[in-house]
Amino acid sequence: MESSSTGHIKELTNLEQTFHFPKEAMMVQIPTAQIRPGNEEDVDIREASSEWPYAGHKTHEARYKVFRDLWQKGYYLTSGGKFGGDFLVYPGDPMRFHAHYIAICFPEDQDIALSDIIIAGRLGTNVKKTVLLCSANREGQVTYTSLQWSGLQ
Repeated sequence: MESSSTGHIKELTNLEQTFHFPKEAMMVQIPTAQIRPGNEEDVDIREASSEWPYAGHKTHEARYKVFRDLWQKGYYLTSGGKFGGDFLVYPGDPMRFHAHYIAICFPEDQDIALSDIIIAGRLGTNVKKTVLLCSANREGQVTYTSLQWSGLQ
């Protein structure tokens, strides 16, 4: 008669040989930091280059300045298109935290329609996030205005 530990070992061995992990259940890890820093080059966002083809596009420049400012403040950012914004802003690693903010970037001199502000506020409420209206001046200083729908109390 087999001991129970020998039976478990055979069962585990058999499982290792026959188990197939479904491809759709696998996670892909995307590296977010370089192990060895490569050559870095400062890019002037006001001049077109192979690294930055968006020179003169105020919306892209505003997004870049906002991204850089939030990243330097220690926030993690992912694409916010799914939530109607430019970025989702997390207080830490997105694998461990929910986003707290939806950042929507505007060039500093662009007027924002009142209906767009109302839509953004309602959207933020529906997904339980604060909306950040973000703009940056020519020097790169970023201004944030937060929207939270409070409703009647």
